[in-house]
Amino acid sequence: MKGYIRMLYIDNFDEVKTRMEAYWNRDPVDRCSAALIVSKPVKKDYEEGNFYFDIKKADEMHRRRFESHDYLWEAIPSLFPYFGTAGIAEYAGCKPNYTPRTTWFEPCLDEPDASGVSFVNRDAFTRQKDAIAEAIRLSKGDYAVTVTDNCGIADALAAMRGSENLLMDMITDEDFVTEGIQRLLAIYKETQDELFDLVEENNEGSILSWMHLWAPKRCAQMQCDLSVMISPEMFKKFIMPELEELCSFLDYPVYHFDGQEQIRHLDMLLSIDRLRAIQWTPVEGQPKTSSFIPQLQKIQKAGKNLILIPQTDEIEILLDNLSSRGLHMVISAENREEADYIMNMIKKHSKDHMI
Repeated sequence: MKGYIRMLYIDNFDEVKTRMEAYWNRDPVDRCSAALIVSKPVKKDYEEGNFYFDIKKADEMHRRRFESHDYLWEAIPSLFPYFGTAGIAEYAGCKPNYTPRTTWFEPCLDEPDASGVSFVNRDAFTRQKDAIAEAIRLSKGDYAVTVTDNCGIADALAAMRGSENLLMDMITDEDFVTEGIQRLLAIYKETQDELFDLVEENNEGSILSWMHLWAPKRCAQMQCDLSVMISPEMFKKFIMPELEELCSFLDYPVYHFDGQEQIRHLDMLLSIDRLRAIQWTPVEGQPKTSSFIPQLQKIQKAGKNLILIPQTDEIEILLDNLSSRGLHMVISAENREEADYIMNMIKKHSKDHMI
């Protein structure tokens, strides 16, 4: 596919796509895939924070951010329209509360009644879709514009009911939870279809912004942050059907693994045939990514790709213990000297073998 994006802030987008295709295919490679974002010595002033529907401000802010950093190797300058994680909760009636840094939703379903889970707020979706279309227009093909953060179907139901209430529902009203998730899945697929179609030409495929992933077809993250509070039995009963259906809907599904508490669900995740990759999040207050080498090796042995966000001092140990095939890292560097050190280390320690 050839769209009209020209990528003003990088000059290697064709190389990025070639490298990412090798990543997805787990082809033999000279080094792992890596996105390095490097601060420039002189930065332009810009305000960090969520822009929501002020798209002109978003365009200005992102251009200043792009001009203040170097995007090396597989790093992709992109605008990620953020209206709230598990954002389909708003489409189903939840009121969003926007803050400069995040969005949270007020519970809107007082009783466990699945008939109350429906696409009642189409205006919210239309407003978001129009904002993304405007972002594409203002970008003029200078950078990527991605779909919004509608991941997490059970997480959206938790937003509607309140997490504590939904956890009780999993014990007292299993039918509600199962049907509620299925109803939200239908909303997700309907709206995500439209959003993917909207951004596909501009991106010459699909881009998962914060992971710096490009794919030739539809790529998105899945997640269940609620899973840190439920047993494997509940995960199997309520969450696995959601993930399996999403993996059939998406071409390049990625699971956002957020916290060591989810390790108890790892075997089930690895059993999903169509799951392409797991993104391991280093959660604040928990051990660093490199502390979980056995789990990361297990993921690779199961034939799944990895996305890691390591600190500089753990890159070498990760590369020495993992295969560079199907391995992607997202790394921030304070300056070009540190970036050059990291790139040389990656070239030296990448191992082209299957774990």
